[in-house]
Amino acid sequence: MVEYLTALLRGLAAVPAGLLPRRYWERVLYRLPISRLALVSALLTFLTGGFIGARGFLDYATRAAGAANQAMLEIAARQNAGQLPAGEPITTAAPVAFSILSLVAFALFTPLGLFATYLTVSGFVRAASSLVDEPFGDPILTGVDALVRRSSARAVAASRRRARARAEGPETPDRLYTGEWAGLSGVDYVVVSSRRKPGWDAGAFVITSDKWYTLGTPFDMRLPEGLRTVYPLTEQRVNEVLRRGVRYELPPLERTGRRGGAVTRTS
Repeated sequence: MVEYLTALLRGLAAVPAGLLPRRYWERVLYRLPISRLALVSALLTFLTGGFIGARGFLDYATRAAGAANQAMLEIAARQNAGQLPAGEPITTAAPVAFSILSLVAFALFTPLGLFATYLTVSGFVRAASSLVDEPFGDPILTGVDALVRRSSARAVAASRRRARARAEGPETPDRLYTGEWAGLSGVDYVVVSSRRKPGWDAGAFVITSDKWYTLGTPFDMRLPEGLRTVYPLTEQRVNEVLRRGVRYELPPLERTGRRGGAVTRTS
């Protein structure tokens, strides 16, 4: 009995949770059977929109019809008072046309009609997607969530760039050291750069006018002058097929002893 009630409560909670963006279904609400009940959630949204729209349209149409009747009575009263030529036909073409188009006017030009239309259309689309095993949550909530995530990611990336720029300090020319200086075995040289180099990824070829080198995994190293990016270079002694290459001329080799201290490695 307890298990049945638990399953029932989970199912009841899963139906409204189906409105949330799909990425939350398994990452946050993974205990709820949201995917299995996505069709139910979509159909309830569709029916809710239809119910709200029907009730709202009846009220709207009643008011529209009342306005048309009132306009006709006012025209008749003005004729009786001599304000309009007698014998002229009483026309209510405009109110009648408005009444005919009242459904479109309600659905597209009233807040309640727009809300009902959105629920109906989004529910129908979500139901169709669920039938082809591609369910998703409410489109507006999904869009807002994506916008917030992109804005947050851009803000975090910008903050990290600013923090790194402060740590790196002023831009300086590249320096070349031996692999031993950086504590790396099997590496001929390391290029120490004050800025990260676009395209300098692990496995790329560094092509100089003299030799070709294979680029190892770059990492960060803190030096007295600031944070630096270290690019390990290993000379190619066997011909390899060029995959990704960057042209570069090595700066003069720095004559210095082996560097001590810890290094901070990043991918």
